[in-house]
Amino acid sequence: MSAKKWKVAIVGCGSFAGGQYLPDIGKVKGAELVATCDILPERAEEYARRAGISQWYSSVDELLAKCDFDILMDAASIPAHHEINMKALAAGKHVFSQKPAGGSVEEVSQQMALAQKMGVKMNAAPVHAMRHSNRKARQLIQDNVIGKVTTVRCQVAHGGPEYFQYRDVNPSWFYEPGSGALYDMGVHGLHYVTDIMGPAKAVGCMAACSLPTRMIRTGKFDGEIMQTDKLPDNYIITLDFGNDAIGEVYTGFCQRATRIPTMEVYGDYGTISFVSDPGEARPHLEVYYDHPETGITGWMRPRDRQERETFYCDTFCLQDLIDAIEQDKNPVLSMARHRHIVEILNVIPECIKTGRILPLSTTFSKEDTDRG
Repeated sequence: MSAKKWKVAIVGCGSFAGGQYLPDIGKVKGAELVATCDILPERAEEYARRAGISQWYSSVDELLAKCDFDILMDAASIPAHHEINMKALAAGKHVFSQKPAGGSVEEVSQQMALAQKMGVKMNAAPVHAMRHSNRKARQLIQDNVIGKVTTVRCQVAHGGPEYFQYRDVNPSWFYEPGSGALYDMGVHGLHYVTDIMGPAKAVGCMAACSLPTRMIRTGKFDGEIMQTDKLPDNYIITLDFGNDAIGEVYTGFCQRATRIPTMEVYGDYGTISFVSDPGEARPHLEVYYDHPETGITGWMRPRDRQERETFYCDTFCLQDLIDAIEQDKNPVLSMARHRHIVEILNVIPECIKTGRILPLSTTFSKEDTDRG
């Protein structure tokens, strides 16, 4: 592995980038933040000041024209991702994109084709496949600890962007077509379950707009009332993975709090539960083991040296991309996996409209997600 420093530019200086990427890029081996970019110049300048760098830009075009960098991290708003990613790829930059990278299978396919044409690497959020808990669960399943997997249940939701995060920009854009709870939160649940179960064969969904008006509870617009009736904010998604295995994802902006595990995987020998304790930001695993031939039945928490030594941060996406560049392999957070999730997001509205379970045409394989 080379000692090269990969120069990184962040596009989109919102609260997520400031809370997740800005503090942690320096922890990623081989990464160096050199520039920030935002359509609000004062935010780009402020983030550059916080990072101790001098380069900041108010447009992607200006960034690409004037800045010498290798990797673009696209943390802009959801509707802007496709245009930004295409411009960066066309300029020969490696790209990490926040989710979803594009609004349709066609857009993601265009990005994949352009990345291949330009000889650059690309990956996309979410990053859950890189968590130790996900990797450990896959190993337990491979080792037949819970036997034949029959079912997965996942819940990734919160009370809305106006409720749980401080924001200095009005969050009403989250409730406009092209954004919404499905694209903001549902993508996480779908990433979780497809990482464990593989690609789905078919999808169904029940949804509702349960809270058509909302009060902003934090930040600059605290106390203001928003109309949020253009899209559903409450989803129950069902998935058919084939081989008699099924799944369910609950997602949306209607969950103020919960004690339900993030995910549970059920097999004929037991259960793997992704449990978050109070004050614990990321889930750990608990396993219910039921092997009659051993005479052992009960719950236990797997522990190993790796779990104690592994930290988690959202900038694992950047480490994944750098590893893929340096080792010329597919990222774990592959675009083939991402495109499959985007197809599910695209098909869900038709499922809601028709009340039908609909087939899926995209897929991904182990070769698409090189685990290194």
